[in-house]
Amino acid sequence: MSNQNQQFALLQSSQQSLIDEQMAELPILSFLNKRRPIKAKTQSTVENNDFEIEIINTKVVQNSFTVYEIKIKKGTLFWTFQTRYSLLESLSSKLSKNLKSNLPKFPEKRLFGNLDNDFIEKRGKQLESYLKALFKLGRSENTVREFVRQSQKAAFMINDPAAVKLFNLDA
Repeated sequence: MSNQNQQFALLQSSQQSLIDEQMAELPILSFLNKRRPIKAKTQSTVENNDFEIEIINTKVVQNSFTVYEIKIKKGTLFWTFQTRYSLLESLSSKLSKNLKSNLPKFPEKRLFGNLDNDFIEKRGKQLESYLKALFKLGRSENTVREFVRQSQKAAFMINDPAAVKLFNLDA
């Protein structure tokens, strides 16, 4: 195997182990396979876990639906992915069936005018608030953990500044 291939394999392995390590600390989507729900610890916060989540962009696709670009950050590692309102609504529905704590209010569905720029901006802010509150409530929830894991798989960009040191530019 060439030196470049070895460095690339090492980089991939390093990123995956870092992601796996951080996923062990996460709390979101896997609880679906559990037989009984776990009551969330409401005293936990995103800040305590060093997680930040924000909606950084929106885009209307084929004049039919809106895609939300979400950024999740922990320390220097961050990734972004895109999702639709309907998928987040499905997550909320699954959580409400299994989470005993009060879930934050999920933004309401709108049949008409849902592609209006003002509405998209307002809903984006509501979804961001919902996701931040969800991270606080769902710290110990496997469903929240699985959501983060799936967001990493769907990520179109993962930035890990720690991986930069693996490249030897003088070689």
